[in-house]
Amino acid sequence: MKIFLTIFPIAMVLMISLIPTAFAETVHVSIPEGTNVEGCETNNECYLPYQVTIDAGDTVVWTNEDLAFHTVTSGNRLDGSDGLFDSGMFKIDEQFSYTFTNSGNFDYFCTLHPWMEGIVTVQEVSAEDGSNGEGGGCLIATATYGSELAPQIQQLREIRDEKLLQTESGSVFIQEFNKFYYSFSPTIADFERENPAFKELVKVTLTPMISSLSILNHVDFDSESDVIGYGISLILLNVGMYLGLPAIVIFGIKKKFEN
Repeated sequence: MKIFLTIFPIAMVLMISLIPTAFAETVHVSIPEGTNVEGCETNNECYLPYQVTIDAGDTVVWTNEDLAFHTVTSGNRLDGSDGLFDSGMFKIDEQFSYTFTNSGNFDYFCTLHPWMEGIVTVQEVSAEDGSNGEGGGCLIATATYGSELAPQIQQLREIRDEKLLQTESGSVFIQEFNKFYYSFSPTIADFERENPAFKELVKVTLTPMISSLSILNHVDFDSESDVIGYGISLILLNVGMYLGLPAIVIFGIKKKFEN
C-alpha cells in the first residue's frame, strides 16, 4: 500500500500525458572518406556499418565524413527513391537523422553516388521488450517530436534516470508502466505518422504537461514522502491547466452571452 500511495501521483501524471519511462536509442552510421569513388560497394563499406538492426522508435544518425556531398535516400538505385526519407545533399561533418516507427527492412542509397547502399532492419517492440525499464523505444514522444534527440525527450530521460530510478517506488512503477505503455504505443505512433493533424494535436496536448514535469529536474527526492508531495503538486497543477482554465473560459463566455 505504501508503494502504491507513493507512485500513484506520478503515475497519474505520466499516464495522462502518455509519456513512457523507456526511451529510444540512437544508432550512428558514418559515410567514410573516399566513398564518392566506386569501389566501396565491393565490401559493403560505403556506409559503415552497412546494415544496422534497431527497435521501432529508434533513431539512425548518418554523418558525412567524406569531402564530397552525399545523400541518404530511402529506396535503391534500381527503383529510385520510395519517398520514406531523404536527407538531400549534405556536406562533410553534417548529419542527417531519421526515426523509424515501423518494423521491416529499409534499403537506402546515395542519389549522387548510387553504388552506395545500406540497410536498416527495424524490429517490432513488444510489451515484454520494454517492461524491464532499461531500454526500448519512446514511440509516442519520438513520433510527436520527430527525433529521440529532441530536447523534450532528453528532459524526460533525465527525469527517469536521475529522479524516478533513484527511488524504490519509482523503479517499481517504471516496470509496471512499461507493460501498460507498450500495449498501445505502437498503434498511436503509427497513427501519428500517417496523420499530421493528429500528430500536432498530440504535441499540443503533451507540451504543457512536459513543461510542468520539468519541475522535477530542480528538486531533490530525499525520501519517498517527497515523491508523494511533488507528485500531488504536479497533479494539481495539470488539473488546473487542462480542466480549470478551460472551465473558467467556458464559464466566462457563457456568462457573457447570458447578460
